[in-house]
Amino acid sequence: MIIVDADVVVVGAGPVGGLAARQLARKGYSVLLLEEHPEVGRPVHCAGLIGIEGLKDNGLFPQSNVILQHVRRSIFYSPSGTQLVFDKGEPHAFVLNRDRLDQQIADEAVNAGATLQLETRVTKCQRTQKGVRVNLREQGVKRELLTRFVVNAEGIRAKLAHDQGLPRPKKHYMLPALQYEVVNVSLPLDTVHLFFNTQIAKDFFSWIIPLDNNRARVGLATAHKQARKALDKFLRQCSLLTGAKIKERFGGIVYTGGPSSRTINERFINLGDAAGQTKATTGGGVVSGGSCAILAALCISRALRDDFYDHRELIRYEGLWKRGWGRQLRLMAILRRLVNTLSNNELDHLFMNLQTGKAREIIERSGDIDYQGRLITAALTSPALIGSALKLLLKKIRFFPHILWG
Repeated sequence: MIIVDADVVVVGAGPVGGLAARQLARKGYSVLLLEEHPEVGRPVHCAGLIGIEGLKDNGLFPQSNVILQHVRRSIFYSPSGTQLVFDKGEPHAFVLNRDRLDQQIADEAVNAGATLQLETRVTKCQRTQKGVRVNLREQGVKRELLTRFVVNAEGIRAKLAHDQGLPRPKKHYMLPALQYEVVNVSLPLDTVHLFFNTQIAKDFFSWIIPLDNNRARVGLATAHKQARKALDKFLRQCSLLTGAKIKERFGGIVYTGGPSSRTINERFINLGDAAGQTKATTGGGVVSGGSCAILAALCISRALRDDFYDHRELIRYEGLWKRGWGRQLRLMAILRRLVNTLSNNELDHLFMNLQTGKAREIIERSGDIDYQGRLITAALTSPALIGSALKLLLKKIRFFPHILWG
């Protein structure tokens, strides 16, 4: 019998790491959940718009103090102001208080038996014959512990993943993102607004997400180097935000590069942003990364049975998440790279084509904030859209190698 400090060490107490810890603890294993910040969920980096179906699929039922709004409708704006309005007829997404969501998941992990340790940074993971030796700095004090497995949900920097020889997210697909919480706005509470304009939010988009009758989240991600200058320009120019006053600022990184080709090493699983398990179209990763975390917990628990290490279970995990999410995430990355080649004039033309009744029907029927592979597949098999898509693709044929393979 190997004496270890914990069966599994989970690095990062964001939603992905928290879900992995929760699932493993529920199966009866000793789990140590490590978070480098003094508080789970802080600082906030996310807009907090998450699909209801995806949350339920991951066994996440946000508490009432986590949910700020129910979203039924989305309005997309072209550079010239053409609007595409998509109404699901019923709520399909929540606007969430993201720090409280992360805290709820961490609490569920702790209630299941996991140990949460704050202000602890993992500096190195080294495999030994007995397991993985983890070096960490706990409130400034160096410490070592031994574990059977490491689940790495450290985030976009992916330093530990790189040290394990795994691919890390590509820097040129990391977009600076900035978000303001503003007051003195009045917008329909069940509607989010998404703006596409390459001069402001190059390679991504801007957004307005109402929080209550007076507040909203206003943000963007952009390939332009000066995100704050771009967001300030958007705030000045957008007619929906006339008179808005900035109350708070948040920053982060949106990753649009698609999933990593390899996410496992011996006794080590890479998850979430660190593994590129995020949606290149919207930047979200709570549902996709959380789903992968649940699969990882399942396979690790099987590998831990009878105190016997079986690497075949980690290989099984890699196959499961790629079958479940790999194709969808790759399709989203290809779509993102294709859209990034469009000028403002071409974006306006695309919006005009999408205004046809059949196109709107397909988007409203198949569109989902998290499972976007369904919409892409439906669009590619629809006679109503395939003609327009082929014309667009033929114009962009010189970009094909970049669009397909990045």
